[in-house]
Amino acid sequence: MAGLWEFPGGKVEPGETPEEALIRELKEELGISTHKSCLAPVTFASEPLGDRDLLLLLYICRKWTGVPRLHHASPMQWVRPAEMFSLPMPPADLPMIGILDALV
Repeated sequence: MAGLWEFPGGKVEPGETPEEALIRELKEELGISTHKSCLAPVTFASEPLGDRDLLLLLYICRKWTGVPRLHHASPMQWVRPAEMFSLPMPPADLPMIGILDALV
């Protein structure tokens, strides 16, 4: 979704678990490495997307190696969850912000 702020992640490829997909996407998008044991599921959101339904899974990643740097988008910004409400984000991401704010 061009021009919108998004959580890192992407599609689960055939044969991948959601956690494996997230680990791969974090490496591709941010250049960081993590392990499944460092991921904790937080919540999910769903939204119609044409003739399909989009299912988003939100995980917290507490440990990683490397310095996060965007490889495919720009800019990057660290913000508190409550500040995310003022960023232009995809509609499906918005319900997850409140839950994230309550947990961190």
